[in-house]
Amino acid sequence: MKFPITREILQTYTIVKAKEELIEEENQKLLTKCLDGLCNSFKLLMPSNSNNKNFVYHNIQQIRSIGLVSKNKYDYLPQFIEKLKEIFIGCDIIIDPLKTYIIIDWS
Repeated sequence: MKFPITREILQTYTIVKAKEELIEEENQKLLTKCLDGLCNSFKLLMPSNSNNKNFVYHNIQQIRSIGLVSKNKYDYLPQFIEKLKEIFIGCDIIIDPLKTYIIIDWS
């Protein structure tokens, strides 16, 4: 439950809805954790990636499993990609066809 809260939200409150909100909140935290992990890896590997002008992120399965763990079956990969585009402005964000890795290309 998020505050401030309106009368209308309180009137339509259900336990199922509250559980769904809690699951979504946890999934967003996991998504942020994955994003932080990618950024930390990027920083560490930047010296070796500066010549190639790209970074390959291999932990994509971690992102794809977020919705499966909570059983909401929502695919968080498109949301993750949108967040990457906000962080890596003007870079190409490429997902391989099998969705096993992401390339951030700034060439």
